[in-house]
Amino acid sequence: MIRIGLVGAGPWANMFTAPMLAAAPDVSLDVVWARRAEAAAAVADRHGATAVGSFEDLLSACDAVAFTVPPDVQAELAVAAARAGRHLLLEKPVGFTVAAAEAVATAADAAGVATQLMLTYRYTAQVRTFLARAAGARPGYVRVAYFGGGALDGSPFATPWRREAQAVLPDLGPHTLDLLEATAGPVAELRAAEAGEVVTVTTVHEGGARGHVAISGTTPGPGGVLEAEAVTTAGRVHLADPTPYEPGDVQRTIVEEFVRTVRGARRQPLDIHHGVRLQRLIAATATAIRTGEAVRP
Repeated sequence: MIRIGLVGAGPWANMFTAPMLAAAPDVSLDVVWARRAEAAAAVADRHGATAVGSFEDLLSACDAVAFTVPPDVQAELAVAAARAGRHLLLEKPVGFTVAAAEAVATAADAAGVATQLMLTYRYTAQVRTFLARAAGARPGYVRVAYFGGGALDGSPFATPWRREAQAVLPDLGPHTLDLLEATAGPVAELRAAEAGEVVTVTTVHEGGARGHVAISGTTPGPGGVLEAEAVTTAGRVHLADPTPYEPGDVQRTIVEEFVRTVRGARRQPLDIHHGVRLQRLIAATATAIRTGEAVRP
C-alpha cells in the first residue's frame, strides 16, 4: 500500500480528494494536515485517517502527498515534500508563477519522485474519447470554451484566490489550454483579451493549426460548461460538456495512474513538467492581455 498524506481540508478535499483516496485500492489515506486543525480532524475522522499537527508530521507518516490548498501554498509545500522524497499528487495550477512551478519540478527531478497533475477532465472517458478521435487526422482549427460560476457568491469553489482579478486564468486556464494543446499541438504564439469578465485567447500552433479559447468563472447558471471542437482533415470532432461526469470513474482512473506512476509502470504525461508548461501558457496569456500584443509562450 502507498501511504498518502492529504494537505488541505476545504471543499475540494471533502468533495473529491479525500473520498477518492480513502476508497481506492493500493493506497491508504493515512494522515491529514490543514491550517485549521478542526477541519483536518473532521476529514480524518470521516475517512479513518489521523489528523496531524504539522506538515513535518505528515511527511514523516506517508509515502506520497496529495494537495488541496491554494496554488501558492501548494508550490511551497510541494518543494519540501519532494525534497523529503515524497511523491506528489498536485492540483492545478501548480503555483501562481512560472518560477514557483519550476521550483517544484526541479525539486521533484532532483529527488526522483513521481508527480501527477489532477487535471480532472483529462481523466474522463468523454475527453479521452474526443482526443483519440481528433488524433487520427491533422487539425486545422480547435475551439475550447469553459463558462462556469465557480467564483460567484454561494459556490463552494469561491475561495479567496478565485475571487481575485484575472483568477479565471489560473483556475480555468489549465483545463482549457491543456485541452487546446492536446488537440492542436504546442502553441507557438497567442493573443488574448478580457471583456465583461470573459477571457478570450487566439492561438497559432507549431503545426499550423489555429485555435480559440474562451473562459469565464462568473457566468451564472447551473454547473460548469466545458466544450471543445476540432476541425480536422478527417472532419469535425465535437466534445459535448462532460459535466457532470461520474466521479467514481474519474477518481479510480486518477489513483490507478498515480499508483502505476509511483511504481514505475507508467510514464505519466500529466506530470509536473506538463504543469510548468501550462504555467507558461497562463503567464503568456496574462502578458498578452496586459500588452495587447502577440506573445510566444
